[in-house]
Amino acid sequence: MRSRATLLTMTLLAVGWANLAWADGTVMPGTRSLGAGGTLRGAATGNSGPMLNPSGISLIRAYVADAAYEYGSANQSHGAYASVVDSTSGFNIGGALTYTFQQSMPKAYPSGKATQSTHLFGGSLSFPLGDVVFLGGSAKYLYWDSDEPDRLRDAKGFVFDAGLTIRPLPVFSLGLVGYNLANLENDFVPMGFGGGISVNLFGGLSLLFDSVVYQRVYGDDSRDKTYWIMGGAEYNSQTMAFRLGGGRDGISHNGYLSGGASLVSQVGAVEVALRQDISGDRKSTFVGVSGRLFVPSP
Repeated sequence: MRSRATLLTMTLLAVGWANLAWADGTVMPGTRSLGAGGTLRGAATGNSGPMLNPSGISLIRAYVADAAYEYGSANQSHGAYASVVDSTSGFNIGGALTYTFQQSMPKAYPSGKATQSTHLFGGSLSFPLGDVVFLGGSAKYLYWDSDEPDRLRDAKGFVFDAGLTIRPLPVFSLGLVGYNLANLENDFVPMGFGGGISVNLFGGLSLLFDSVVYQRVYGDDSRDKTYWIMGGAEYNSQTMAFRLGGGRDGISHNGYLSGGASLVSQVGAVEVALRQDISGDRKSTFVGVSGRLFVPSP
């Protein structure tokens, strides 16, 4: 227990890089998901659980520490993320601690650019109800501020996510999740609802389909909802993983394609991912890199 506590403290104090869910005005859900088109809500294992669907933490038994970095070109957004995820308890109850830092400079203001910064501290729990139904929730404390006084104000407080995963067959799972289930009166932190399906075909190949609806649209007072549609595929072997995906960005209405790869060993993994808009007037590029450490169970 002492070694686990030491590793947890070191990981959370280190600056691991990744995303915030709203970086660059879009959903950037982690390197693995980024490469698969933004999917994985139906198979949100490991660090994808706290990001996408906390109920997915208990889908597999693992103890993982990870750190990642993601960059978005349109708003010059940089994200930092670190997490420790543990689902190795006797009852397969899972838990996670996370920290996220994100900074961006949106251009959607009459006065030009404005700097936005976010700190997000989170904790997640997941509970299996037998081998078919998995429940999960996340509590996150957010501090968000902007130097654009005419439009936005600082926001701070607790937000909550709640998720459900149903796996009636070993080859099929369905995930449902609600995001930011609290009212911080800030359209940069919108309430949302999403779902995803994962179908495992053969030889390590999975097909993934997701959709998300967010209430309110950041930077556009004329829209009160935004809709995302995403699809992807993931192939896993003992030493490598490859991902492809694409979809429609609910904020920009741009279509995009994405891809990613992982190099896996017994002690950890290194991942890279790229998303590129292929339609729309203002195309964006997103790049993500991450590293994971697999911690042996006692």
